[in-house]
Amino acid sequence: MNNRAIVSIAILLAFSAGFMSAEMMGVHNYPMHESSIIVSNNTKIMAINDRNYYPVVLSKINYAKKSIHMVMYEIRWYGNPDDDSHDVSKLGRALVSAHDRGVDVKVIMDDGYGFGFSNPDLVSAAKNWSAYFKSKGISVEFDWSNQTTHDKLIIIDDDIVIVGSTNWSQSALKYNHEANALIESREVANEYENYFEHLWNMYS
Repeated sequence: MNNRAIVSIAILLAFSAGFMSAEMMGVHNYPMHESSIIVSNNTKIMAINDRNYYPVVLSKINYAKKSIHMVMYEIRWYGNPDDDSHDVSKLGRALVSAHDRGVDVKVIMDDGYGFGFSNPDLVSAAKNWSAYFKSKGISVEFDWSNQTTHDKLIIIDDDIVIVGSTNWSQSALKYNHEANALIESREVANEYENYFEHLWNMYS
């Protein structure tokens, strides 16, 4: 399979995953657009599955120079991240360190509520992480309470996209089977940056 076919398949799969939850709930609070097919020879794709996700993502966050824009369904709370040793807390601290060195860090989270239901653990974790990030100067937005934002998406420096199934929880990072792709491509990053900005403007 050539590089163009791989890029096209990766984009289609990622967009399908991102919209799946809202489609299942029957909630349509944003316009649906035709899925983009990007053809580029300047693209690298790396599979980061299972236990490979954490070290790769931590490294990319630590080396970010310009921006980190993230949409994450679940960021599990294990106590004050400044004192906690879980990998999730380390990722959270890495975002704070990036912000402290001048990187534009923005985070969109699911608020734990959906159409007619709520997840108390998710609600509590989202509130705690929002308070923590905001206390460190990081901008945070929640989705609307009548929809589910099931994305696991990170865009770094307008050049790197990390997208797949991994939430920021110890289960996902340490035990679950999880499939993700790291895509190095300005064209792909631009597509997802447009998606992120659409969500950010809608929720802010």
